[in-house]
Amino acid sequence: MPMTSMSADRWRMVDDVIQRALMCERERRDVFVREACGSDDALRSEVTSLLAAHDGAPDDFLELPAAHMLGLEPLDLAELHQSSRDEAPGVVSRSVESAPPVRAPMESVRPRLIRAHTAVLASLVTILVGGVVGVGFARSPLFQRWTNGAPAPVLVPNVDVHVGDQSGADASDQEGLTLAIVDRTGVPVRTIPARRPWTPRFSPDGQRVAYGAFGSGRSTSDVWVTDLTSGETRRLTDDDDDSNDPRWSPDGGTLAYSVAAEDGKDIVEQPAKGGVRHVVARRPGNQFPSDWLRDGSALLVMDDAGRGAHDIVVLPADGSPAWPYVATSADETAPRISPDGRWVAYTSDESGKPTVYVDSYPQPGRRLMISNDGGLHPVWRGDGRELYYWHGDELIAVSFRVGGDASPTAAEQTVLFRAPYESSINTMYDVSPDGRRFVIVERRSR
Repeated sequence: MPMTSMSADRWRMVDDVIQRALMCERERRDVFVREACGSDDALRSEVTSLLAAHDGAPDDFLELPAAHMLGLEPLDLAELHQSSRDEAPGVVSRSVESAPPVRAPMESVRPRLIRAHTAVLASLVTILVGGVVGVGFARSPLFQRWTNGAPAPVLVPNVDVHVGDQSGADASDQEGLTLAIVDRTGVPVRTIPARRPWTPRFSPDGQRVAYGAFGSGRSTSDVWVTDLTSGETRRLTDDDDDSNDPRWSPDGGTLAYSVAAEDGKDIVEQPAKGGVRHVVARRPGNQFPSDWLRDGSALLVMDDAGRGAHDIVVLPADGSPAWPYVATSADETAPRISPDGRWVAYTSDESGKPTVYVDSYPQPGRRLMISNDGGLHPVWRGDGRELYYWHGDELIAVSFRVGGDASPTAAEQTVLFRAPYESSINTMYDVSPDGRRFVIVERRSR
């Protein structure tokens, strides 16, 4: 990586890719980084260099606090562990226990390892890319997550890093991402201004879009809702809980979304018009809501399986224990229920690369491979007659024939259009119920 200065915006792009790469298994990172960086060879080089520094830290380095390695005053380690959040009054918890148990808690040694690797990256960033980026890194979610919420050391004082505003005319591309609505041919219909947009979802009536995005001066995400008729954008959350991954209930009255927790991400529900939220899933590791069953009886959830992999679990809405739908050694992600509630489409890498499958619900066992040459992030049209998925930057439409108790039959696959799709762990696009519009998180053209 060249020893030149890097802009704050550029660092945030690097930071974002690194955050998501570290969620992958090490052997899968190269593929992820290559897809995430696209044709930007410089970005790929910068990310690869920092990941190599992270992975190359010697074992005995883990015993040294990050602040000591940076030449700063020693941190109070007891203070580092006091990062739990107080729940708001009136919050109601529902226990989530799988049968059999889906995943055990993470090892207690992980915080120490994270702090040490933080020092490697912080030092490397300071040396290679200069003071402004060092401050950007110290303020980034990546650094703050690695220090378990402890105050990040300021590497260069008195430097103002402008982070932009949610509503500015150029806000949609300040982080290299754009939230675009296109028609079935890929022609842009409109752009929703959003800073670092994430996981957009159409409401059941197709008139609103919920998504995660960063507000002005924030280093964490909030949930936003844009009315496509009036153009009005409303902020549902306004806190530092890194709220993201919103999912509409079938009646459009509730949004489930993920929030930061002491050991990853929990899932909460909140009225779509605003109001008190309550916790519906609390477990060690990261959990992401992926879809609601059409009768509102349960959520399909991506559950942290360790090793950078995920399982798919079903979380009943009545508070009863969650149960595994697909839980293997492979990485199973992005489940979406068919409109008739009888089939689940999802992505699995058990073949060696991400592939789209459709299987029966509630009991799997009649699985059909959809993307023979790889693909990810399936989404159903509102009538269940069409399924979409991404193959690289191509959006594929699969027409289906479904009748009686027979398995769905893929009749034809067509490339609808090409777009610079921002592939990630979660589904970064959605289709309107009538299949005429798509909302997509796109990489900015470079």
